[in-house]
Amino acid sequence: MHSSLTGKTEAALQEFYSGKKVFGNDFTPEQIREWYSLEENACFEIYEHGKKRMPNNDWLHWSCGFRWVLGQRHSLGKVLGLGSGNAEEFRPVKKWIEHLYIVESAEGYFQDGKTITYKKARPDGVLDFPDEFFDTQAAIAVLHHIPNISSVLKELYRTLKRGGVCLIKEPITSLGPWHLPRKRGLAPCERGFPQKWLQDELETIGFHVIHKTLFEFPPLRHLRDRLGVDTYNSKFWVWIDLVACKCSGWNYRYYRKRWIEKLAPSYAFFVCRKPKA
Repeated sequence: MHSSLTGKTEAALQEFYSGKKVFGNDFTPEQIREWYSLEENACFEIYEHGKKRMPNNDWLHWSCGFRWVLGQRHSLGKVLGLGSGNAEEFRPVKKWIEHLYIVESAEGYFQDGKTITYKKARPDGVLDFPDEFFDTQAAIAVLHHIPNISSVLKELYRTLKRGGVCLIKEPITSLGPWHLPRKRGLAPCERGFPQKWLQDELETIGFHVIHKTLFEFPPLRHLRDRLGVDTYNSKFWVWIDLVACKCSGWNYRYYRKRWIEKLAPSYAFFVCRKPKA
């Protein structure tokens, strides 16, 4: 648990649990470094140093993300994978990538090649690339592991070419209470983002959200996790999930305590473009 949560109660964190503010976004450099040290290798260790089977989400990543990029151009060009680990999210689009640059905190994933380069993530979130360097960016379920999210989103915007596309997939729930010990399978500091807050922040920074998908109806998540069904690599199951999320959107809330409150979309996939002018 991060030291900033020591002794905190649900009431003391209400402004964050309500979705009005994002926890960690206003941390000091020292608090950010502590968060980074807790999260640096957390996911790598959860997946047993990359040996544990990861769910296959290829169809979801294609249908909700990459097809919106390739529908307008024939190449993804120079691509940034922020926190992309073993690059599994790029399986459906390898042949369209000119060169893939992965910024990752866990060095156990590092394996450079002719068309892939790894760089160590910095605690402050600064990306060591020039302005307007990337044609395409993908931040797939990584931003909720980062405290100073607004700063990192600005870095994504800075390093993206005009007209380029950034794909962002993130949980839109708190991922449980943070003031209590985390459940097994969760990293020490991860928390999702309030849906409206995240979209407003993207647009305030300058991104144009050209498509948004709400997905992951919790019962289907359990079908994947407990029975090993790759629900998000199936056109049929993805369709079922999207319909369920559309029908249950009225029940959405950020902090969910009762089981009935969990029957609502729990993830969002944003396709964002940096304006040409």
